[in-house]
Amino acid sequence: MRRIKKKTWFVILVGLFLLLLIGVSCLVAVNQKKEYNKYEYHGLPIIEISLDGVNLDSIDRGNKNNEYNNNTLRLFEDSKIIRFDNLTIKGRGNGTWIQNKKPYRIKFKNKENLLGMGKAKKWNLLANAVDDSFLRNEIAFKLVEMLGMEYGFEGKFVELYVDESYRGLYYLTHAVEINKAVVNLKDPNGILVELNNYYGDIEEHYTSSNGEYLVVKDLVNKDNQEIAMKDFLSSFNELEGAIRKKDYERIKELIDVRSFAEYFLLSEFSVNPDAYWTSFYFYKDGVKDKIHAGPGWDFDMAFGNRKWGNWLGEKFYSPTEKMIRKQEFKDKEFYETRGNLEDYEASLAISRIVFDLMDINEFENVVREVYQERLLGRKDELIWTINKKTDEILNAAIADNNKWGKNNFREEVEILVDWVKKRYDYFEEEYKKITK
Repeated sequence: MRRIKKKTWFVILVGLFLLLLIGVSCLVAVNQKKEYNKYEYHGLPIIEISLDGVNLDSIDRGNKNNEYNNNTLRLFEDSKIIRFDNLTIKGRGNGTWIQNKKPYRIKFKNKENLLGMGKAKKWNLLANAVDDSFLRNEIAFKLVEMLGMEYGFEGKFVELYVDESYRGLYYLTHAVEINKAVVNLKDPNGILVELNNYYGDIEEHYTSSNGEYLVVKDLVNKDNQEIAMKDFLSSFNELEGAIRKKDYERIKELIDVRSFAEYFLLSEFSVNPDAYWTSFYFYKDGVKDKIHAGPGWDFDMAFGNRKWGNWLGEKFYSPTEKMIRKQEFKDKEFYETRGNLEDYEASLAISRIVFDLMDINEFENVVREVYQERLLGRKDELIWTINKKTDEILNAAIADNNKWGKNNFREEVEILVDWVKKRYDYFEEEYKKITK
């Protein structure tokens, strides 16, 4: 009998090993296909969360800040399933938390790069419950890109299942924090601050010389909060004084003027009712840095979404009007539409920062220059993005409508597109010239 050579045995073993790998891969593929098939697939990634020791009704009825640990998340994308253990989930949002369809904050044990958006531990699942088009945050983030803002958000549409129960169409984004993928600050005294005059009184906050509520959102080094916030507040108070005096030379020394101009255009174009009083972010990368405006955040009530903000009136949401300016906020009739006049005036709910900056010709000219450089003539690009995203989420949006008892997605998108077209035409005329 001929003895089989060692080299031949090696080839045989390698072949058997490869066959085993192929078999295992096929088995995994078959199992993953079965897993995919248990859900109705609408062309978007699917996030499946399996809760441990709690049910979703308890989370939804509880305090939004309660954290629930040891859960599992599986991400279904491109016929692959990626599993993450030790997931924490909690509620998030203010006005959006009281809606039937809830938004959530999820936190991973390690930083994870979900859908190619960059590594982070904290992520948001935005429900867009007050935006029947689902697209307003997406449009705003596209404007951030068009404006060339230093830090902006990227979002991806997903469908969410919790304990195999369909929850609808969601928008996955990073949390607002200091992170290489979000706001990349490096100085030990780097700080991210939110101006939050609407909800700030229920959070630990600092008060500026104009009575603004400033909330620390994140720090490069949490041990340095006292130093970082003392420096930020000092610069912010000095900025308020310089704006009152219309001292533009000093203003330029204190702030990144372009970032404030970009933030104004983003907020003004979108007619965002939350702008300048809540979710208004600033950052400062150490004591030697200037104050920067951004990143832009929270646009589900913007772009003419009147049904969720009727108290501001038709003029505010019109695509062919300036968003309410400082002088209009002084109007007695406007305050009375909000309820008690004295209480509202005392709250200083609307920040004076950007309104007063727009009374300074040099700053307004920067706004116009940024518009002409970044947005002029790009209406078709923005409308194309809306149409592309509409096609992308159509089937999932219809499924969400069925889940939550609605049937208005197509109609809402048509209204939104018409509003954006009119808004862009208005801006093309309004900001085409430099003032003198």
